[in-house]
Amino acid sequence: MDEMLSYLLLIISFSLIVFLISRKKNFGASMIAGSIIFALSMPDKILDVLITTITDAKVIALMIIVVLIKLLATLLQQSGLLKDFIDWLEGKLSTRGLLISIPSLLGMLPVPGGALLSAPMVEEQGRKAGMSNERMMFVNLWYRHIWFMIFPLSTSLILIADMSGINIYRLIYLQIPAFLVAFFLGYIFVHRYKSRSKDNGGDVKGIIPVIVPISMAVPLSFFISTYAAYLIALPVGIIVSIIMSDKKPDIKKGISPSLALAIFGIMFFKNTIIASGIAKTLPAHFTFLPAYILIAVLSFAIGLLTAHNMAAIGILYPMFSTIMNENLVILLFITSFMGYLISPLHLCLAVTYEYFKPNFAKLYKMMLPAAIFMVFVAVVFYGLELI
Repeated sequence: MDEMLSYLLLIISFSLIVFLISRKKNFGASMIAGSIIFALSMPDKILDVLITTITDAKVIALMIIVVLIKLLATLLQQSGLLKDFIDWLEGKLSTRGLLISIPSLLGMLPVPGGALLSAPMVEEQGRKAGMSNERMMFVNLWYRHIWFMIFPLSTSLILIADMSGINIYRLIYLQIPAFLVAFFLGYIFVHRYKSRSKDNGGDVKGIIPVIVPISMAVPLSFFISTYAAYLIALPVGIIVSIIMSDKKPDIKKGISPSLALAIFGIMFFKNTIIASGIAKTLPAHFTFLPAYILIAVLSFAIGLLTAHNMAAIGILYPMFSTIMNENLVILLFITSFMGYLISPLHLCLAVTYEYFKPNFAKLYKMMLPAAIFMVFVAVVFYGLELI
């Protein structure tokens, strides 16, 4: 009975979150409201979960990091440095090429909430091309993330390679067909923006305030935590952008409390889900399905619930370890990845939602079919072992 109540409250809480966000209510407040509803399933634990979230150094660090990223992005816009870099790129690529390459290149950089870095540059091109906010956000999110399917430094890929004992480059090789499908699926949303801009001059130096903190943080992360590395490096990038700017910066305009609240709301909801244990009890209700369907459904669902494909990998791989082969390993990875990508709890989705302010329903009319199509592709390619 308690378990059924948990499932019912989970559905209600997710529905409430989607409803509030679709009405353009504050993202963080919507997540907190959903967390409180779901927490009714475990009233004895909710205070501990709240205190744990409030006092978690990683949560606090993440809140500060996304605020710093937003500040850096705002300063780049105010100073004209971002425009200089975009003008330089416009002389090299078509609008279509820019819309793909900007989130792709910046997406491979290991910055928490890094989709916010590419958002202003995608918006710059999207506005010129007449793109809707929803389409700009989709393209920014999609091309930031799909590279992790074949990126050797993807932490989730490293984890599943370690757990399965399969060489990571073997997994990458086998996932190339699915990656290509994902790449051309995103291409549908940009293919008509093919005009090539004339060379507007510009200056590649406009990207320096972004490159400096990243080049600092990557080597630092070998010695200290990634969060600590970016807490040190991002202020340096902000200082560099101020020094390089000819205009007086409006720092207050770049500080976004709503982003910090969004991060807290996401982490509070995620911690509530973990504390309930619902992600671990869910698989027992689907044992009637064939293994490849079971893996696809559960990994997508857990990726969606936790906004973390590592969570799905960590929970599900041990359960299916006795039957796992190369194809099922990849099926687990891709389907959990797609659930994570479109989850309302996904950090990049939250911060770019705050940036682009899209219509929630219109955004998911793009994201949900694309993710489900990729799950279908994964089932056909790998579940039915056509590759």
